[in-house]
Amino acid sequence: MTRSISIRQSLQNNLVLVIFLLGISILAVTYMGSRTAMRTVSSLMITQSFEQTELKLKQFFDPVISALSLSRSWGEQGVFDIHDPDHLNILFMPLLEQNPQVSSMLLADTNGNEFMLQKTKTGWVNRITDQSTKRNRSRWIEWNRDKEQTVNEWRIFDYDSSSRPWFTGALEILSRKDQAGSAPESSKIYWTQPYTFFSTKDSGITASTSFVAKDGQRFVVGFDVLLNNISAFTTNLKVSEHGMIVVLTQTNHIIGLPRDRLYNTEAKRKSALLKTPEELGVTLAIDAASTFRGRPPSAQGPVRFVSEGLAWWGEARTLALLSTQPLITVVLIPEDDLVSEIITIRYWILGLTCLALLWALWRARILTLRFSRPIEALVRNSNRIRQGDLSAHSKIDSSITEVQSLAMAHEEMRIGLASLTKLEGDLQLARQIQQNTFPERLPKLSRYELSAWSIPAEETGGDTYDIIPFSHNAENNMVTFTENDPSSVSLLLADATGHGIGPALSVSQVRAMLRMAIRNGTDLSHIVCYMNDQLCHDLHAGRFITAFLGELSTQHDRIDWISAGQAPILHFKNSGNDCTVLDATQAPLGVLESTPPPSPVTTDIKPGDIFVILSDGIFEAKCENGTTFGLDRIVHIVKEHATESTENIMDEIRSQLTAHLGSHPANDDQTAIILKRVY
Repeated sequence: MTRSISIRQSLQNNLVLVIFLLGISILAVTYMGSRTAMRTVSSLMITQSFEQTELKLKQFFDPVISALSLSRSWGEQGVFDIHDPDHLNILFMPLLEQNPQVSSMLLADTNGNEFMLQKTKTGWVNRITDQSTKRNRSRWIEWNRDKEQTVNEWRIFDYDSSSRPWFTGALEILSRKDQAGSAPESSKIYWTQPYTFFSTKDSGITASTSFVAKDGQRFVVGFDVLLNNISAFTTNLKVSEHGMIVVLTQTNHIIGLPRDRLYNTEAKRKSALLKTPEELGVTLAIDAASTFRGRPPSAQGPVRFVSEGLAWWGEARTLALLSTQPLITVVLIPEDDLVSEIITIRYWILGLTCLALLWALWRARILTLRFSRPIEALVRNSNRIRQGDLSAHSKIDSSITEVQSLAMAHEEMRIGLASLTKLEGDLQLARQIQQNTFPERLPKLSRYELSAWSIPAEETGGDTYDIIPFSHNAENNMVTFTENDPSSVSLLLADATGHGIGPALSVSQVRAMLRMAIRNGTDLSHIVCYMNDQLCHDLHAGRFITAFLGELSTQHDRIDWISAGQAPILHFKNSGNDCTVLDATQAPLGVLESTPPPSPVTTDIKPGDIFVILSDGIFEAKCENGTTFGLDRIVHIVKEHATESTENIMDEIRSQLTAHLGSHPANDDQTAIILKRVY
């Protein structure tokens, strides 16, 4: 049986052993020779500096890569439209706020259209280029920090994104992928050479990726990444008392300046970025560059060189963090720092070893707390979310990478849930607005009864109806909307393909066009003709609207109507206790362009006759086993309750429809209008 041991005891034993052996090894190496010791110590210090720098650079660039991958995924799924800047702002403003190293994002297609979102010290800036409207001009929109618009103007702006390296490079990667098939995720990002940004004049690098939208159009999305933060890190990184670290591109341009009083302010760092060591005129940098330039590529470890009479140890390594733009990191340590460090080690190695042993015991003791405390905090935050509290939670303080990732994912989940909650509220508001477009009350007619009802399948629906009482003055050719003894009543029932916000907007447009046409005194045939032409222009391919438009003449007891794909229509004739099923008179609206004005169908309404207009969401409603509600059942209800009021007939249809569906939700919007002549 294996002897068990506590994790605390195991950690303590191993740490004590490792530190003790390390102390003995360091002491032996120290006394073996100063040169060997200096090489070893410099190697350790340089390696540590490389690791710190690589980690910092990875933390700096990885969020940019993740944000680009997310943006490409959005584009491939058709989430955004380059011609819809408001939606793009909603998507990308939070993304830029979460990545302070990104100053702006750009989205461009191969037709020359471009959208830019830029962070500024005072707020936000949009630059929108639409080649279909304004050539060589761009629309500029600026907001303050409260997202209040301060500028909205057109400017002459001679900038062609298709010629920029970030655009052409990303498209080239896309072309290579098309030829070679699937490629690893890291190879889909193109990194430009560091350069001065066109708009802000800041030093930076642009990361871009390309994608093919659902319509086959090729797009490139790019993020401008500021490099001043890298220099802010390298100028404060203390390798040794006088040591320093420099980050360069393969073209020998500096993007991470060394620790020196010459670069102790942001303005000084900004002016020195992207220069070569020769352009900076720093002798040490020039001598170091000359030393490493002449070194064989296979050589590893620190190298000694002399600059201005002082000996230095240094090493250069290539970091392949960016797929198309490898970075070179150079660490430099003066030999005097190493000598003093070795002397300190000789005198203090034994004491440090003892202190390290004590520290190891204390560290093992708090190790469990280091792991448990952030996990407990995450559990508390999860309980808050479960209870519906989506406000900002306390920050999870942990240096453990996995815990940090978990905390970040947890926070993103909270933000996502908060966004969904807000979206649900917006949809409820949209539903309320749509419901308010329905008539508040139906007109009171002396010899007729009217009932109407509509309920969407989602928060908003693709059905609408309208009942418009009006009178026409033949003398002045004026139309007056009146609920008191109108001479005519216009009836509308429209059903757009699909359901949700988009179809709701389409049918609201139909309702608005109808009311405007009636005010202008337009006859029914031309109303339908004008509506069809406008919808053919406005609706996307594959979208259309079925609509019933009728005009009831209360003086002549007849209804003139046109049905654009909206069928069946029921006409119950009281004289024969028979129900006639009427078909549509023409194709749906938005399908065929430039059709001649159709001729209305005239139907006489006799005493006791009932006229029923339904959307397909009623008679095609399916219960859980797939059985449809059916037109025959509606005909039966109308016949059985023909002597009752239209309100009773409507209530009976709704009652039987609810019983038919049971717990199964409706899969389409449901709308009905019932007209009955009483005498």
